[in-house]
Amino acid sequence: MIRRLLLWLVLALAIGTLLWGAVCALFILTRPTVTFTPEELARPAADLPAGFLWGTATSAHQIEGGHDNDWTRFESVPGNIEGGDRSTVATDHWNRMPEDVALMKAIGANAYRFSIEWSRLEPEEGAWNESAWSRYQDLVRQLRDAGITPMVTLLHFTLPNWLADRGGVVAAEFPERFSRFAAQAGRRLGDDVELWCTINEPNVQMYMGYLAGVWPPLETSPARAASAWVGLARAHAGAARALRSVDPDARVGIALNQMTLQPEWRYWLPDWLTVRLVDQAWNWAFYDAIRDGRVRLRLPGASIDETLPDLEGSADYFGLNYYHRYLLHAVPGAPQGVQMRPGPGMQSELGGDPPPGDSYPEGLLLLMREAQKRYGLPIYITEAGIADDEGVMRGPLIRGHVEAIQRALSEGIPVRGYFHWTLMDNFEWDKGYRPRFGLYRVDRETLERTPAGGATVFAAFSPER
Repeated sequence: MIRRLLLWLVLALAIGTLLWGAVCALFILTRPTVTFTPEELARPAADLPAGFLWGTATSAHQIEGGHDNDWTRFESVPGNIEGGDRSTVATDHWNRMPEDVALMKAIGANAYRFSIEWSRLEPEEGAWNESAWSRYQDLVRQLRDAGITPMVTLLHFTLPNWLADRGGVVAAEFPERFSRFAAQAGRRLGDDVELWCTINEPNVQMYMGYLAGVWPPLETSPARAASAWVGLARAHAGAARALRSVDPDARVGIALNQMTLQPEWRYWLPDWLTVRLVDQAWNWAFYDAIRDGRVRLRLPGASIDETLPDLEGSADYFGLNYYHRYLLHAVPGAPQGVQMRPGPGMQSELGGDPPPGDSYPEGLLLLMREAQKRYGLPIYITEAGIADDEGVMRGPLIRGHVEAIQRALSEGIPVRGYFHWTLMDNFEWDKGYRPRFGLYRVDRETLERTPAGGATVFAAFSPER
């Protein structure tokens, strides 16, 4: 009897092991991988196609100086910003626009993604700052005269104080107020702007402000995070509708922060399941909502499932911000049940705890493939870059990104543009001025701009060369 039980136990363990292996193999085989060889990264890339946008990206708060918004109030509290830095002057772009447009031209950029500062343009509700609108109109004309295509972002994290005081992105009035702002932008800039990005990284704004609680408004409420997610989705839908009502030819999208996610233990099924869950929530939930007209998101302690008909079809392109790869490991006692660590690639100097993921150019190709499969939209890489004080990693990273773009184009994926983050060193949110992302290095005393490591590589791949 005991022998028979032992035989059955051994048989059950063997069958269980086979089934476990089969399930793990299924997850592994259905998770594509790609590797760029050193020889591939060393060879000159083929010319990018005619009309390809090769540019840089910035945000108003990080470079302009002279703002008064919810972030400047956040900066005024000791301890909120590394080193006590303030964005008061930033890089003084507001007063140096012609100089900075010339810098773009000097490195072969034919496109520029930038944001317009809502708090500067509408400092009090319904009171438009005509001189500020005029300055942005001048910038757009300068770009066009230089042969540089503008992509305008309407919301890059910062909010007017009057709106932040009423609840910011969770306020019931936020979508309507943002749509009104979008309509103003379309009427005032639309003659020279075709490409619009309504919202930059809604997933980051929701997570950092309402789950992690380290950015304004410093909340750690899953319910409020869910409200922020819906508010941002409604705001995007309303802004897209407003822009198209002003200019039917406007092309509208959002810039979504995306990460390459891989299991730390390759043959451990819980790690694969964790990757699938985090990947869906972080990388795809927002554009899935745009595709389906239905907002669905599960958070620890809150969930959303809401139909928003105006959201369906509200994007003309897929905007992809890409910086990092993370290896995920399922750990029941860890926050949200998962540990994240960087992979073995180039390590960004952004800093933080946990540290940022590694830079993994192959991940850009994997994400473009998945985006094309899900949505079939043209793709713009709306941000990609690395914090690199010495400038030794930036050039190889750009080469890797170009290899990813070339592979995607050869597979028929409609990649339309690449915007490197960033034109020049800037105020990097809660990290202050320490991280250096710029193709131009900025002297913090004189604000002089000089080419940084990677600028010559960027220029070498320009379609304008």
